[in-house]
Amino acid sequence: SISAFLKTVLEKDDKEMKAMPLSNNTVSRRIEEMSEDIEIQLVEKLKTRKFSVQMDESTLRDSEAVLITYVIYIDKGDCAEEMLFCKSLESTTTSKDIYNWQKNYLDVKYITI
Repeated sequence: SISAFLKTVLEKDDKEMKAMPLSNNTVSRRIEEMSEDIEIQLVEKLKTRKFSVQMDESTLRDSEAVLITYVIYIDKGDCAEEMLFCKSLESTTTSKDIYNWQKNYLDVKYITI
């Protein structure tokens, strides 16, 4: 369970763990906040580094097309690979559509290529 995981990772006793607000809304909100923070950190790194992009268009079980974009860059002398975004493709999935999704994301985040 999540409480056992947190107990192991945070080294807190059961009383402290049970006192933590872990409703579905709280957990969802905290996950969303962490995701946003990670994205902000990655975007800031990409603004100051050269990077390459790898894109993959996939279809999920319910026939939903998604575009997953990864970036590869040098960070502190090591090669780093991170998922930049995963977006649902609501229209067609031509190469032009995929390019426009990527370009729009980079433009909105002020990342130059």
